[in-house]
Amino acid sequence: MRLLLLPPMIALTVIATLTPAATAATTRATIVVAADGSGDHTNVQDAVNAVPPGNTRPVTILVRRGTYKQQVVIPADKPHITLRGDTRDPREVVLTFDASASTPKPDGSGTYGTSGSASYVISAPDFTARDLTFENSYDEAANGNSQAVAVRTTGDRQVYDNVRFLGNQDTLYANTGSASTFARQYFHNCYVEGDVDFIFGRATAVFDRCVIKALSRGSTDDNGYVTAASTEIGNPYGFLIHRSHLVSDASARTFHLGRPWPAGGSVTARGQVLVRESWLGQQFKDAPWTDMSGLSWREARLSEYRNHGPGATVNDDRPQLTAEQARAFTPERYLAGADGWNPVRRPAHTRPEPGREVLPRDDGWAAATTGTTGGSAARPEDVHVVSTRAQLLAALGDPADNTPRIVYVKGAVDADTDAAGNPLTCDDYAMDGYSLPAYLAAYDPAVWGRTSLPSGPLEEARKASYAKMAAHVTVTIGSNVTLMGLGGDAALKSFGLRISNADNVIVRNLTITDTADCFPQWDPTDGAEGNWNASFDNMEVSASTHVWLDHNTLNDGDNPDSGQPLHFGRPYQVHDGLLDVVRGANYVTLSWNHLSGHDKVSLIGNTDNPTRYAEEDKLKVTLHHNYFDSLGQRTPRVRFGQVHVYNNYYRGGAGHGYSIGVGFGSKVYAESNAFDGIAAAKVLTVFNGTAITARDNLVDGVVTDVVAAYDEANGTALGTDAGWTPALVPRVHPAKALRYLVPAGAGAGRLR
Repeated sequence: MRLLLLPPMIALTVIATLTPAATAATTRATIVVAADGSGDHTNVQDAVNAVPPGNTRPVTILVRRGTYKQQVVIPADKPHITLRGDTRDPREVVLTFDASASTPKPDGSGTYGTSGSASYVISAPDFTARDLTFENSYDEAANGNSQAVAVRTTGDRQVYDNVRFLGNQDTLYANTGSASTFARQYFHNCYVEGDVDFIFGRATAVFDRCVIKALSRGSTDDNGYVTAASTEIGNPYGFLIHRSHLVSDASARTFHLGRPWPAGGSVTARGQVLVRESWLGQQFKDAPWTDMSGLSWREARLSEYRNHGPGATVNDDRPQLTAEQARAFTPERYLAGADGWNPVRRPAHTRPEPGREVLPRDDGWAAATTGTTGGSAARPEDVHVVSTRAQLLAALGDPADNTPRIVYVKGAVDADTDAAGNPLTCDDYAMDGYSLPAYLAAYDPAVWGRTSLPSGPLEEARKASYAKMAAHVTVTIGSNVTLMGLGGDAALKSFGLRISNADNVIVRNLTITDTADCFPQWDPTDGAEGNWNASFDNMEVSASTHVWLDHNTLNDGDNPDSGQPLHFGRPYQVHDGLLDVVRGANYVTLSWNHLSGHDKVSLIGNTDNPTRYAEEDKLKVTLHHNYFDSLGQRTPRVRFGQVHVYNNYYRGGAGHGYSIGVGFGSKVYAESNAFDGIAAAKVLTVFNGTAITARDNLVDGVVTDVVAAYDEANGTALGTDAGWTPALVPRVHPAKALRYLVPAGAGAGRLR
């Protein structure tokens, strides 16, 4: 459809609000607010009142830790104020009030109304807020739905940096003094939450690298609207949401991006909203814009540009800017006005803290499309350090809540512990009378036979016991998360990590060990002699996209399957895969990991059925600079996926069967890998696959055609062209090339 765009070169005429009155020479540069009386004032309004009208000098109102409940007005004739919390954590300074539009005023003159409900009204130009929280604490659950504004802004050239805005309906009223005036407001590294129209008004407002959380109202159809812009048609710039995360724990497709609001019945309001280069959660409808108060959204100026995430798509109901149009709709262009104002913060070029590091450009398939950034956008309140199972679960939160977060693991954390940290054994998970001796007696092939799977009370007891254990040890990681070990001893023992139905996840610098199943199933029909089958993987990436797993160590710890007894003449196997990528997962990079001492290692794709998970154009995975040490098989075994396997080091062992499995529909491109102690004919095996590109691979130090070696040993003619050429490979300067090899696993498994 044709976008309604106005020429961006229209200059914004900013109505001056300053008075020429001279400022008193005695104006304090810093005014301290402290609830305990240790500052200059005990509340914010008194501090504002101490700033003289017509102020021309910068004044900082420093608010010490605490919660301050009152309505505050910062009038238009008091410019150049900075309102700042005294720590960098905005949770520690909370400025709140609890009036709603329907709340009666104390003087009996009626209700507050929407504008009057604001906890803070900030009309001053050249105003800055930093490191604090604005809140409207009106209790919707107790008192019913109503507009309840945390902040109403009307001043020009306002900056809000590392500030939280909390509320429900109509949280942030970004407005101007009148329909004929303009006001520019810049929100950087902010957090805004609400449900209905919770960012609304006619201001020119830029939300840059913010987290915007849509709160669920429990509806399965319509939970609310993020924006309600009332931009006047003479203003080309309304709301810009730029490189932000729009998150929610609401059900999929139950939120709108917004609707155009004709404020006060204005016939000249044509809301302008652009959401660009932002991560959109599952909450958004496929048609995310809707009408309001008789104004069709198609008559407004509502559009997107290069968004990503599960809620991002392109269709006829989602107008998209072209690249040429987008150049005129940047944060700088929104805010410049007639005076060239430019408050835009750009990321510093210093090395970020480890948990905020993102996948480098071109570093494998996880760098495709939008790249992988994990929890790098996490706000201070969403950065956690954990050392127990309970802390880990609390820090990761509900997987459906995709708020960016960073979780650092300190020391070794054991899943087999209770809430008090006491150790648990297999007996603690057993249900309904299950015991291994009883199970062995019931399903001994001499008693049960070898033609059917176990059934009956003990098999049901085994399933119930397994389910109890699975609920305790399985940890599911949601979208926009970085999970990272601190130091060389960070470990997750006995956990089954699941990255399931998520997007944008990073796991780094962890030892993930001994995910053992206490209740493996005996299957007498599996092979000629039957087999024991466990059901836990150390890690599983399932139906997820943009995942980077880097510098991790995965093994069975001090509980290898080789140490298990034989039952019914077969190894009692308590481990399944080490690291599987399945169920249509896509855009995954596995780099610099150390995987060792295990049999079934890495399955990419888990069925030959092309329709079950629609995997034919998915399972795009890169494996590079990993150390595969004394492993049995599946490093990896591939179905369907375009899988790039390069610069990995393989060391053989007694249980080695094969390394790379060429499965059904697979398109493996294997190059520049080194195989030591592995026969050339055992590098590959074929499971209904037809071709693999294999080049420049070393076997015991000699460049070897591993396809030819396989064909010669098996009397086959495997195709040598996988049909594609990898493009996402970081450029490495020749002088640094050697450090990017893994000739002996150096560097794999731990960050240096």
